Amino acid sequence: MAAPVLVAGYTGLLATAINIREQDCNVVGYHIYNGSNATAFVQFYDASRGAETPSVGTTVAKWVVAIPTLTQAFMMFPVAGLFFRGGLWMAATTTVNGSSAPSAALTVSVAMA
Repeated sequence: MAAPVLVAGYTGLLATAINIREQDCNVVGYHIYNGSNATAFVQFYDASRGAETPSVGTTVAKWVVAIPTLTQAFMMFPVAGLFFRGGLWMAATTTVNGSSAPSAALTVSVAMA
């Protein structure tokens, strides 16, 4: 069973990409709470630390999840999960491929294998 990883749980997820894992991984589930005043878009990137750091608003995300205001989202992926090559980065923005931060940081828990 995958162990949950709290992603910046004290400060939350905003428009600056956060490196979650620096090696290949499978995301098998997540729980996200959006306490901001509008829909937030959580962007998942596969990239390793260093030269491949995603540029939020420019780098195309591998997976994007829209979370309506003041709600939570929970998802478990099928058996193998969603594979991220070279590492996992995440960010939260106000549009699907934008770079502006939500009005409040999102709380995110990610389960990885």
